[in-house]
Amino acid sequence: MRLDIESLRTFKAVLELGGVTRAARSLNLTQSAVSHKLARLEERVGRPILIKSDGGFLPTSDGQGLLHYAERLIALHDEAAQHFRSSDLAGKILLGSTEDAASKKLAMVLGRFGRIHPNVSLNARVAQSLVLQFWLTTSEVDLAILQVFVDDKEPNDIELWREDLLWVRATDHPITFDRTIPFVSFDKNCFYRLAAMRHLVDTGRSLNVVLECPSSEGVRAGIRNGFGVGLLSRRNLVDGLEELKSDLPHLPQVCHVLRSRNGAPSKVERNLTEAILQEMQEGV
Repeated sequence: MRLDIESLRTFKAVLELGGVTRAARSLNLTQSAVSHKLARLEERVGRPILIKSDGGFLPTSDGQGLLHYAERLIALHDEAAQHFRSSDLAGKILLGSTEDAASKKLAMVLGRFGRIHPNVSLNARVAQSLVLQFWLTTSEVDLAILQVFVDDKEPNDIELWREDLLWVRATDHPITFDRTIPFVSFDKNCFYRLAAMRHLVDTGRSLNVVLECPSSEGVRAGIRNGFGVGLLSRRNLVDGLEELKSDLPHLPQVCHVLRSRNGAPSKVERNLTEAILQEMQEGV
């Protein structure tokens, strides 16, 4: 059995983008070429790898296993191909990122970028979104992956992914409150807290910040142990936490964006942007 990289790349794109049409557009192929590659891959594997669903395609159990290998093989192939192109890219770039983005795929992206472009000096810093916005204005970072409300995106922002923002409580420690809400917050630069205060004004309620912690794990632990409620994005709704069903105001969706301080980005910045988008942009 031989599995060719481009068929695996097509298989991965169909699952990530939700269908043949989007995958074809992303890979610059015709839909029939995508379908042919999928059929050939399934024939070589000798087992069904995809199931058609209302929302596109889902992997079978064998397909899920194949996807795991596909991601690794594609990454190694692309890294090797880039390495032997003898990259002459050189320069310096400073990147800022939220904790959520840094814990997603960013370390893998930065590690690979550094190996492919050994003459680029790349430094990364993790901070809250409001701090990252400030660093962009003071040139302390060149690029930043930060979180904003969907309606607050700037014209040149590149959206990576979006998700719901939920009021969250502990599963095992029900909490009651009246006009004052015990709130577990990130540090003083937490824009979730500022948004909550803004949306609560018209309800006559207020926040009592019972815990301030700069890390996601610390905030989740505070909520999980019944110290207070909090605001978290849906992907942070881990075991021990549940959405709080109440009359608290609904907040708009948030999204992670890639934002540059430069109107005319450098070649190094454009290359890093492309590497980040390739691995971290969802549903586009």
